[in-house]
Amino acid sequence: MLTGTLKGDLQYHLRNGSIIIRLIIVNVAVFLVYGLLAVLCFLISNSTITAFLSDNLMAYSSWSGALQKPWTVLTYQFFHISLFHIFFNMLWLYWFGEIFILYLGEKKIFPLYLVGGVFGWLIFALAINYIPALSNGAANSRLLGASAGIMAIVFGAVAIRSDHELRLLFIGNIKILYVALISLVLDLLAVPQGGAGTYFSHLGGALFGYGYVKLWYSGTDLFAFIDTVKNWFKPKSKVKSMYVNRANNQREEKLTDETQKKLDDILDKISRSGYDSLTQQEKNFLFQYSKNS
Repeated sequence: MLTGTLKGDLQYHLRNGSIIIRLIIVNVAVFLVYGLLAVLCFLISNSTITAFLSDNLMAYSSWSGALQKPWTVLTYQFFHISLFHIFFNMLWLYWFGEIFILYLGEKKIFPLYLVGGVFGWLIFALAINYIPALSNGAANSRLLGASAGIMAIVFGAVAIRSDHELRLLFIGNIKILYVALISLVLDLLAVPQGGAGTYFSHLGGALFGYGYVKLWYSGTDLFAFIDTVKNWFKPKSKVKSMYVNRANNQREEKLTDETQKKLDDILDKISRSGYDSLTQQEKNFLFQYSKNS
């Protein structure tokens, strides 16, 4: 009964949950499967299975390794082996993913996560291969975890609304700009202790996420081709002509203006008093708006 309920809950969230919840479920599922296999390998004193998974899921710093297994620049973004690592990654994904969706909708989250992760890997590989202090270990350096893709979302959220505040335990309200910058500085300080890969992949993801949103605001959507591809598979309308009613168009424009004004008022309220200050009706409006954005 418990198994059936859990299975039903997972299926429901995978089908109907936000993209953030679905990404968290996939990351946690991969972590649990790998963890259980690691326990099995330990008990039978044979690490063949986990070694195979690591070789085919983690991203390579060497160009030859990446060319031999190009899929790893995607799969590494869903692969964690440390409980501490995945816990904080998923926490950040939830916090900043919800902020990003609040202002820009959820359609851009998944491509931003994936491409930000790929860009993070690219900066990581360039640093490992061409910075003299790091190049000695280029052949053996590997990358894993969702951090680069999450940093793309984090700095995407910063580019949207840098003064949005998070309420942190024991600290209180703090602007997301400061949270994001502090995380990058802490990564930088870890470089001499062997954290170069982490820092440069995070930096790559952050640069891509921030740049993507700034380009989007200037009128250039790097992911516009996704909608174009989707339109190729939509059924063609059989209606060859349409009568345009001027009065209907005016009503639709008025409705759009009213919706935008309501959205702006709600976002200003969040900026002043936080998300918890919203009424249930305002929260429902934001939820429906993000679904349709």
